[in-house]
Amino acid sequence: MTMKKIFLIGFTALFTMASCGGNEESTTENENAADSTAVNEGEEVEDTEEASLFEGEERGDYLLYGYTDIDDAEVATVAEMSSQIDAGGNFEGKVSVEISEVCQKAGCWITFNDDEGESVRVFFRDHFTIPPATASGTDAILYGVTSWDTMDVDMQKHLLDDAAEAGEEVSQADYDAITEDKLELVFDCESILVAKQ
Repeated sequence: MTMKKIFLIGFTALFTMASCGGNEESTTENENAADSTAVNEGEEVEDTEEASLFEGEERGDYLLYGYTDIDDAEVATVAEMSSQIDAGGNFEGKVSVEISEVCQKAGCWITFNDDEGESVRVFFRDHFTIPPATASGTDAILYGVTSWDTMDVDMQKHLLDDAAEAGEEVSQADYDAITEDKLELVFDCESILVAKQ
């Protein structure tokens, strides 16, 4: 399957949009597939509910957010990530990106452009957040694993609500165009290093 647009969506047993002020019901079809186990980098986390959360701790030129202590070594490029997904259907590890957009309500998702210039959305595991004031163009390193999953209609509309609240122009036609769930590549982002601003 060729990659036109990737939505990187954090998936957990119950994915809520509470920190963005959205619905409290699960938004992905693959609800029970994810567990709370880390993906073998740095500190392994058995249960993210009880795990320590990094909330902007300094790591050299970066600030660390998430559940696993990571560094900036052995990081894939966006093109390398895309190539692995095209070849094997998934990607696991760290990838270096330039942030395009941050959720302005809570910092619970970001976007970046893939190697084809398409917007890619990242959701953070168990809804951890980064500062909403993080500037467009900020370098970051994402850590997690991809899988294929379904983004339901409510979640697609919720993302339009976020865009509207961030000052983007969203028309009723944009909402009306969303009529069915979409199969998307998802990425459970367990930790992120955000370059200091």
